[in-house]
Amino acid sequence: MTNREQLIQELEQAPDELVQAVFDFLHRVKATRRNHPLAKFAGILSDLEAEELQRTIAAECRQVDLNKW
Repeated sequence: MTNREQLIQELEQAPDELVQAVFDFLHRVKATRRNHPLAKFAGILSDLEAEELQRTIAAECRQVDLNKW
């Protein structure tokens, strides 16, 4: 079952107040993504590229050499 299918199934069983809250949240997120200055970069990397970038950042950028201070 996909995330979308699972979400729909959950929403079908949820009370109306929760459905409205999820609906409102979705619209806020969509508006933020559309207007955010970095939104144009969302989704430009493949999953493989994103994983490689995360590994590189973890390996190279989070290191502190106390002798250099």
